[in-house]
Amino acid sequence: MGKSLNELIDLYKKESRCVFDNIDNENIIKLINLIFNAYKNDNCVFCCGNGGNAGFVGNLVSDLSLHPFVMEDKSKRFKSEKRLRVFDMCVQNTSITGIMNDLGPDFIFSTQLEIHWRKGDTIIGFSGSGNSKNVVEAFKVAKSRGINTVLISKNLRGKCEDYTDLGIEIKGISTFPGQTGKNNNNFHFEDVLAKITHIVTGILKEKIQNEIKS
Repeated sequence: MGKSLNELIDLYKKESRCVFDNIDNENIIKLINLIFNAYKNDNCVFCCGNGGNAGFVGNLVSDLSLHPFVMEDKSKRFKSEKRLRVFDMCVQNTSITGIMNDLGPDFIFSTQLEIHWRKGDTIIGFSGSGNSKNVVEAFKVAKSRGINTVLISKNLRGKCEDYTDLGIEIKGISTFPGQTGKNNNNFHFEDVLAKITHIVTGILKEKIQNEIKS
C-alpha cells in the first residue's frame, strides 16, 4: 500500500529542507558580491534557462531589477537614478525564434550575449543537468569575452564545468512522486531557485540602500 497524502506531504517537506540546507552559503555570498559589483560598475547580469527554469529566470530578473530599488515606505521615491542592469535571455521571442531558424536552438543564448555583452558582465545559467547545450554555448562565449559565469545546477560536473567560474550545486535525492528517475530532485531544485533568488534580492537591497545612505 502506498503512502497516505499526509505522508507524501511530510516527505516533500522533509526532502525540501534537506536539499536547501545542503547549499554552501559561501557560494551564495559570492553570487551576491558578483551582482553587487555589477550594479556598482554599471555591468549587466544576463540570465538564462530552459523550460520550467525559464520561469524562475523571469522571477530572478524581475526581483533583481525592481525590488532592491523600492523603499520600505512605498509612498517615498527611491533616491538614486542608478539601477542594476538585468537581461532576461528567455523572453526575446523574435530573437529566439530567429536564431533557432538560422542557427539552431543551441545558440539562442550565446547569440544574444554576443550582441549585448560588455566586459565585466555576468551571466547566470540555470541547468538542472549541467549539460544544457544552449547554456554551454553561452558560457563558451562568456569565457572568451571576460564575462563572469555562474551555474546553478544539480550537477556541477556536466558539460558546463569547464566554462563555469562560480557553481552553486543543489544536491539531493528524492522519492516523492514526479521526482524519480531522470527527474530526480527536480521539484526541490526549482523550489531552491526561488529561495536563492529571494536571499540574493533581499541582501542586495540592503547593500544597495546602505551604500546610498552612506
